[in-house]
Amino acid sequence: MKQLMSHTPLDIIPHPEGFIIAIPDGRDERGRINVAFRFFNFTTHKVQKVKKNFYAQYKFGRGYVEIIQQVKDYLTCTVCEGPEGFINVVYPTGEIGIFDYNGTLIWTGDLSYHDCSVRSCAPEDSCIWCCVPDQNAVVRYSKKLQRIDFRIGGAATTDIGRPMSVSRIGNDLYVCCKNAHIIKKISLDNYVTTDYKKFEEPVLRYLRVAGQEVVVLSSGIYILN
Repeated sequence: MKQLMSHTPLDIIPHPEGFIIAIPDGRDERGRINVAFRFFNFTTHKVQKVKKNFYAQYKFGRGYVEIIQQVKDYLTCTVCEGPEGFINVVYPTGEIGIFDYNGTLIWTGDLSYHDCSVRSCAPEDSCIWCCVPDQNAVVRYSKKLQRIDFRIGGAATTDIGRPMSVSRIGNDLYVCCKNAHIIKKISLDNYVTTDYKKFEEPVLRYLRVAGQEVVVLSSGIYILN
């Protein structure tokens, strides 16, 4: 494992040739945090400054201009594409927005599990998987049924210790468990959960881009060898 950057980013998203991050960049005259955007290129192993639109385009897709005009906060939300041509946007508060590729809002609402907000998202057919940090659980929301129809983990167990993000690669889910310092792998074939990677500190995000595995730990961004 090798550290690529010492930043703990506000957000990190995949790019075909690397990844893009949003980082704090001082404060303005009103005391608000300024945000800067950087692109790490795996081919050159260099970091370059990029514009907000570059970041937003790769995060939200072709309708990014229309979407960021409508969302309250384009940084803290997680985005995943559904199989039916929709963009799912999930906030740490549990608020969900579903947009079409042109940026038109199709549906919005709030999702919680046992009165606890969900965060992050990963698609499975017409469903969305989300983390519930305060319940040590990963849940599946069925758009067809308009309710949570499946759960892995739970408040009584620490096996999935405060999950912060979920992503789908192939037919597997990868769940970053902050308190457990581990990435859990969940097969969508049989929903069996196994340990994928263990760390010595909290793990917040996991990406697989350009043939590389990238994790965000509390101490920065690393590539897994």
